[in-house]
Amino acid sequence: MTVMVTKRTEDDEFLILASDGMWDVISNEVTCKVVNKCLDGSIGRISIYEEDHYHDHVQSHSRSEAAAVLADLAMARGSKDNISVIVVPYKK
Repeated sequence: MTVMVTKRTEDDEFLILASDGMWDVISNEVTCKVVNKCLDGSIGRISIYEEDHYHDHVQSHSRSEAAAVLADLAMARGSKDNISVIVVPYKK
């Protein structure tokens, strides 16, 4: 188990709590991009194509949907471990 302690800043938008089943197959950058797109509603659909994996998911502007998209993406990328994801928004 890895525990990270970091100081929050006013620019922090959300916290992502996830198991290594997700973090082992999705980078920090991709994770943040997916959550931002789900929370801000900038698109009606998320299509992710990377390293021979295609994932398409309807989004509904919610943190639970962002968590579901990340879990689905981890499964699509072949994660063999348990996958748990929680997204906690700090703003609005």
